[in-house]
Amino acid sequence: MRLSLSRIIRFFPLLLALGFAPPLAAGEITANMQARIDTYKKQAAAWAADPRIVQTVKETNAQGPIPGMGNAKWRDLKESDPVVQGFVTNAAGRLLTQWMNADPQGINKIVLSGAKSQRAAFTSMPAIYLGKGKPNFDEAIDGKLWQQGESKPDPSTNIDTVQIAAPVKDGGHAIGVLLVSLTADNLKK
Repeated sequence: MRLSLSRIIRFFPLLLALGFAPPLAAGEITANMQARIDTYKKQAAAWAADPRIVQTVKETNAQGPIPGMGNAKWRDLKESDPVVQGFVTNAAGRLLTQWMNADPQGINKIVLSGAKSQRAAFTSMPAIYLGKGKPNFDEAIDGKLWQQGESKPDPSTNIDTVQIAAPVKDGGHAIGVLLVSLTADNLKK
């Protein structure tokens, strides 16, 4: 029996009713996924308002970016480098790790940045040191809660993720950004 396009279209509603659904487009965010993402966005905003996070960003902003550190030099560093490890083991890095470890299936990375997009703390080494020019930083530093429009592999972990970012505010003004990388497979459950 030959299936024509018109026959497939005619039986498509029946196939859906029987539970047969076409595969999702790569990276597509479903309504069910979005509901879970929205819950994480509320959590990210609460974390970004934590006084310990705000204080860390204020201190990072006072220090500024590491002199001479750009994205090219950052890419030459290893995860074990003392500079990189300092971001994981500082007080904010340990707090971010604690938050991530409380939901290891749902969250695969958290990154905290200062106003000039320089890193302040993180759970694992991000692909770049300065995030300016990336929508996750640029929109959040403008005071908006940002969400990636589709899932895609995280550049540093290669895990299929949906990233969200919340502004870190002091006195109502964005002074930094908290990025949370959500595991896409967990969002689909």
